[in-house]
Amino acid sequence: MLTVVAAATLGESVEAGQDQGRSARDLRVCPPREPSKTCQYHRLQVALNVARPGDTVVLAPGVYAQGGVIKTNRITLKGESGAHLRGHAVKNKAALVVKGTDIVIDGIECSRIYVKARNGSCIRAEGHNLTVRNVYFHDNEQGVLTGPASGTFLVENSRFERNGKDGRAHGLYVGKSVDTFIFRGNKVLSTVNEGHGVKSRAHRTIIEDNIIASLDGLDSRAIDISNGGDVIIRRNILEKGPQSRNWQMIGLALEGEIHPTNSASIEANLFVFDFESPWIDRMVDKITRSPRLKGRVILSRSSGAVVLTDNIIVGAKEIGIAGAEDRNLRYGSRSEAGLQDYPALPDTVPDYDRFKHRDRQ
Repeated sequence: MLTVVAAATLGESVEAGQDQGRSARDLRVCPPREPSKTCQYHRLQVALNVARPGDTVVLAPGVYAQGGVIKTNRITLKGESGAHLRGHAVKNKAALVVKGTDIVIDGIECSRIYVKARNGSCIRAEGHNLTVRNVYFHDNEQGVLTGPASGTFLVENSRFERNGKDGRAHGLYVGKSVDTFIFRGNKVLSTVNEGHGVKSRAHRTIIEDNIIASLDGLDSRAIDISNGGDVIIRRNILEKGPQSRNWQMIGLALEGEIHPTNSASIEANLFVFDFESPWIDRMVDKITRSPRLKGRVILSRSSGAVVLTDNIIVGAKEIGIAGAEDRNLRYGSRSEAGLQDYPALPDTVPDYDRFKHRDRQ
């Protein structure tokens, strides 16, 4: 056994040394039928196959009805402004199937990904450690879906718009094999077909500095942390629009706990519930003579501590966490809170202390 380990370690060291001796390359891809002296490739998969650790595969501007499988470790796939993957899923999964370790995907637009399983995504994460930044995901069954991915999954400064399918595909769906999921500085807008904006089963989930808003979408929860774990949700703007099919903003451990530790810190967020129900909802309420409760901040079945503090809550009918009334600011409407009318949203969470001071005047 010791001999095998030593041999493997030696092999890894030799490979690492070889990589360090190589100069990183940019492998530039142009769309088919668009000849360019600056492009070596017109098929993304060919460039990905040629890439070595440390290389960057660059997508030139244009629409690509193609995708690729990323197997090589430590490469970057970077799109120039206008690079757009559209309408093509590989392996009946996604536009990009990521199997390598320490992959970065940056600056790409991706849309219209559909598959037979109804969970087609722009990115299917199946490797170890993935970073996604500055990507525009729109009009897909799902923006991102993790398969047997592990390690740290970071998504930042990206936009998800009009993704979702049949309540089974979402803006973004992270599986239970991911150790740490970090979702930072993104916008998730108008999720459709009863999908959640962000769904995570990861061991540790950090969702910070995002805007996750139903707006005119027929979505479900803004955030669904299906199996609990260690959860931090902070400094987000979370909006529930008038056509949403689920009036709970956050779901926590509703599908059972699977992680050894469970706790949640939900702080310094702005929650906005916009109620103007469609006429059919008002008709149902009238017929049943029992208006449905609309506007719950969190529904939790977590066995661990759930701390909800220093949030600004607008239009909620119920918070859902005992003892939270004195640790958060509540307003009945946008106008009462001094916010602009629907569908406008601020760029950042209003200052909590400023709101407290204002209310004392």
